[in-house]
Amino acid sequence: MHNFEKPLYSVYPTIYCSGSIYVNDVPVIDWFGEETEGVGGYAGDNLVNHVLLESGKYKVVGKMFPRQGQENITEEEVMMIDFFCAEADPGKWKDTRHKFHPRIESPWDGLSEGVKHKYFEIMTEIEVELPYVLDGWQNSVDLTKMDEDDLFQEVIAYYRQVLSVLEIKDAPKFLELSMEKMKLQEQAFYFSEERKQSFKNGISKLFNQNLEVESLDEKELKLEIIGNGKLVRLIKRDGTQPLQFKSPDKTKQSNIELEIKLHMRSKNHGFTII
Repeated sequence: MHNFEKPLYSVYPTIYCSGSIYVNDVPVIDWFGEETEGVGGYAGDNLVNHVLLESGKYKVVGKMFPRQGQENITEEEVMMIDFFCAEADPGKWKDTRHKFHPRIESPWDGLSEGVKHKYFEIMTEIEVELPYVLDGWQNSVDLTKMDEDDLFQEVIAYYRQVLSVLEIKDAPKFLELSMEKMKLQEQAFYFSEERKQSFKNGISKLFNQNLEVESLDEKELKLEIIGNGKLVRLIKRDGTQPLQFKSPDKTKQSNIELEIKLHMRSKNHGFTII
């Protein structure tokens, strides 16, 4: 294990297909939609402290799906995941960053020739050491015990509430709805006061662009219970997020997707973003 005062854990996936990366049964990367067409892919370092919550062992799962426009995962599609840890101090991050767990990857020689794969999964278990225990969703309501149709209606009602906030470009209200999530991330990533303010300024800047918002169509949406039964989100059937700001120029930039996850500390408390 490390001797860092403020460790930052990250996964670095390389995705040449459609796919998601789950850590502690929570999606940290979703790569779907038009961007997956052709031969391009996704690669990038993604911090995961905010889904780990405390020290321990956690499952990491890479879920591979066909690219948009394809029915199956071809032999050319691959996924790999590297694992990094570093000291959060900006002055030490570069020198301390190191791989703390072996890479996992799909077969280098491609998936089985002649077999039509609509889904493929890679998996491992990582162990992390954190200086805190975050008050996340560990003790929230087990949503798997609720009627799924009722749950869907409650969740989409909350999404419609958020959508109305996006439509009127009410950044302060959005920040208010996201307060629980922001506090958790501030702790997880050791945010300074300057970094906290920078995050809020980024939200305000986004809302001030006055971009149009995609509408919600219930028929396009499906419910996903995650976080070992304690979290829920809606996802479009093509794998993209339901809440999106429309791009001002699709030739230069795709839509801006806002991913939210909900939990319920108690049934009386109702859903909140986390």
